[in-house]
Amino acid sequence: MADDYEILGLKRGASPQEIKRAYFTMVRKYSPEKDPEKFREIRDAYEHLQKMENDQGPDLPGPTEPAALMMLKEIERFRKQGNKERVRDACEEAHRRFPDEIIFLYMMMMAQREAGNTGKAVKNAELLVEKEPDNKWFWRELAISYMERGYTQKAFRAFEKGYELGCRDNDFILTFSQECRDYGEYDTGIKILFEMLHRQKRWEREEIPEAIEAYYILLDMDYAGRMGYFQKIVQELIGFLNRYSVYIEENLKLLVSALAAFSAMSEYTLEKYQTIDRLYQLLEKICHSSDNIMILRKVREYCMFEWIGYDERLSDTVKRGVEAFLEMANIDAVLLKYAKLDVKLCMIEERQEILPQLEILKKEYSPYYEKEEDFFRQLESGQGIEELKQKLLKSYSRLSGEISGGFYFEKYPQEAIRGRGKVIHAGTESSPYERSGRKIGRNEPCPCGSGRKYKHCCGRK
Repeated sequence: MADDYEILGLKRGASPQEIKRAYFTMVRKYSPEKDPEKFREIRDAYEHLQKMENDQGPDLPGPTEPAALMMLKEIERFRKQGNKERVRDACEEAHRRFPDEIIFLYMMMMAQREAGNTGKAVKNAELLVEKEPDNKWFWRELAISYMERGYTQKAFRAFEKGYELGCRDNDFILTFSQECRDYGEYDTGIKILFEMLHRQKRWEREEIPEAIEAYYILLDMDYAGRMGYFQKIVQELIGFLNRYSVYIEENLKLLVSALAAFSAMSEYTLEKYQTIDRLYQLLEKICHSSDNIMILRKVREYCMFEWIGYDERLSDTVKRGVEAFLEMANIDAVLLKYAKLDVKLCMIEERQEILPQLEILKKEYSPYYEKEEDFFRQLESGQGIEELKQKLLKSYSRLSGEISGGFYFEKYPQEAIRGRGKVIHAGTESSPYERSGRKIGRNEPCPCGSGRKYKHCCGRK
């Protein structure tokens, strides 16, 4: 049976902020109408893991009558036992018996929401706001109740009112900004997130994940609303990474996930690719762990693979090289060798076209260039390029009889004749063949690459 962390998609030891973010993400996906059992499971897991409140909460007057005080103690006892249904029932009974005590109305609303009775929670949150229309805490709880119920428009308006009345803690701002994203109010969402990030205080260590989430939501809304804040957001993020570099490595996975998600959904522009790649390079400098540096390099390669296909300055051959030199690292060794030979031979044939592109690879796609730097340097210098071609062609010709799908012989059929040989006169068993090159001497190394003399290898055949 899944534990509470697994239900919320978390690892053990997740922070209170991570627990809250995971909860709000899950309840959006599993509403009480669509999947009430899953919703209740998520709600239970959240309550079990929650270790701190969003803020201190409203300062409500306590009851004075002895019977009311006794009921308050009973509610607290049920709460410590973790019995949500009994807490809810006790709160409802207390409110029925003492309808003028606003603390029981508030506790009943919270207990109903915690027990999954979101419809009743909404009605009672609305009643609280009616009673005290300037109470920011009541507006806050009304906004969350609307959100959990799936009332996006009403939730946005309630969040807006709570913000106006002074709700400013990080959890409130992040949740409000997500509601702005869902409702299409990008200007408002960007405004409140910038305000959150610009507060004149130093971020505490446990708050760093919230700041990272704020930057991700900013990038997301800027892209969704075509707002034009991309460079401003990135420049501020770079400043944040430099200022809090000591805490970045422990939050690296969250940050990398955010950047990778944005990179995958964002439309390609060279400016965006270069900017995001600079962020990854900065993270490499900040990190000290070899494992984390390896993660960053892999993500950079993946990001490059996703974006390079849109770079109109690069030829199809160069783009195929990404797959051969980077993405195909885990496939069968023979297929990988064939793919690399195919790309290299095409690059040699297209050398004059490829040379200007090598400068682009070196400056802007360094992980690609570094993988085959020796080959690219020889391609640039041109020294021994014909000998290299003949060497590659022999191996390629041998493998092409077993593997299909290559581009080289398809694009350059005359090289297939040189590599494989061609019948020039048919009709008898003694028909002569045209060799692809000069005749091999009996004592020369066999061209098949076995390392033996020709007379002891293919010459016998």
